[in-house]
Amino acid sequence: MRRGTTPTITITTDIDLTAASNLFVTFKHGGETIFEKTLKDVNVTKNAVVCVLTQKDTLALKGSTVRFQIRATLGDSKVASNIMTASVDEILKGGEI
Repeated sequence: MRRGTTPTITITTDIDLTAASNLFVTFKHGGETIFEKTLKDVNVTKNAVVCVLTQKDTLALKGSTVRFQIRATLGDSKVASNIMTASVDEILKGGEI
């Protein structure tokens, strides 16, 4: 993903999360949570969680990589995905456009 853009992140899942009562997609860099998306911010399908990032979100990414993970509540179960990594590309002109 490139800083200052509005990418759509599609995270394929092997668990159907459509019945999740609680869901977080946490984005971290350098041990610090940069931003988090909740159930109201994403679109959940049987096989994926789709998350649209804002310019503000991607401009907050300062490193060359970002780590992210889904955690959710399904009935009495609490589930977590593997931790995923995406590269973050720089831009020449900062700020929102």
